[in-house]
Amino acid sequence: MSQPPAYLPTLVSEAGISLNSIRCVEPFGDGVTNRTSLVVLRDDTRFILREYEWPYASGDDLRRLEKELYLHDLLLKYGVPVPAIVARHDDGSTRAVLMEFKPGQLLGNVVDDLPETPRAEAWWSVGLALRKVHSIRLPDNCAGLIVGERVRPFEEGSWGDFHCHQAVRHARNLLKRDMGFSFDLKSMKRMLKRAIPVLNARPLVLLHNDPHPWNVLVDEVDGRWTCSAWLDWEYAWVGDPAWDLARLDVFRLKPIGPTPAAFFEGYGEVSKDPERTIYELSIYLWMANQYLDGEVDEERILTPTYEAAMQYLGRVDEAVGRIDGALRELGITGAVRGIAEKENGPPFG
Repeated sequence: MSQPPAYLPTLVSEAGISLNSIRCVEPFGDGVTNRTSLVVLRDDTRFILREYEWPYASGDDLRRLEKELYLHDLLLKYGVPVPAIVARHDDGSTRAVLMEFKPGQLLGNVVDDLPETPRAEAWWSVGLALRKVHSIRLPDNCAGLIVGERVRPFEEGSWGDFHCHQAVRHARNLLKRDMGFSFDLKSMKRMLKRAIPVLNARPLVLLHNDPHPWNVLVDEVDGRWTCSAWLDWEYAWVGDPAWDLARLDVFRLKPIGPTPAAFFEGYGEVSKDPERTIYELSIYLWMANQYLDGEVDEERILTPTYEAAMQYLGRVDEAVGRIDGALRELGITGAVRGIAEKENGPPFG
């Protein structure tokens, strides 16, 4: 048995487990943000011990323990496969939860090894589960970060203002690097300003906000592959469901290709422009800056995403043109004035 935390007896007692029934506690998984351990009882029942660590070891950490208690309970009520949390520990400096062990393998690790039909089954089931997530509307009825059990609105204002601010900020930072990047920032700003009301008209639902294929478990049950759990809800937001779809298609720990049609068949629809390309643009500008800033772990687990982001920088103007065309198809052809300024101040610095 590895050295268990001193609070484990209290935690397992809260879950109705005798400390003497624990056979072993071993490190589990390769998480970057938290420490995760597998707790195995003598009858082979298993639990997951999740200890909240970097990057929010102290101070305002989005109240992640309270947040995940709230969200896991809510998600289970909507039929979303997530682990039930059976006990919690919070002494003001150390926070942890004990949750049920969900069987399965990480989708990103197994998908390339599955034959065509099982692979499609797994993706379809993952899509269906995420659609259930996106059916949830929180009572705060605003876009923003979920902190504990409440939504904290974005400092930039509305959903549209937030994303347009972020895209322009990242684009400006890239151009300041004097590394030969060449794209039309002024055209991007004009286009994004016109897109703000379009993004603000999107539905506001519960978002996972980190929905990559290594945050979801799939398992073979009765000969069919199914989603057994969506994991890691600590960074959940409220916003446009198309944001989750864009992130799911972009974030990769290894190159497994784009999100396949089977996922969207399970989900029930595909994302469309202009929001699809706006979010893709925003994500790749953000990831390119993060890569160039060196804000990556030593293993650089998102290498395929960083590589794709750097390649995308040569297609920024093309993406802006595609978004502009989609806006024109919606009848948005001129500058939209007075919307962001009236409520939240100028949309860009």
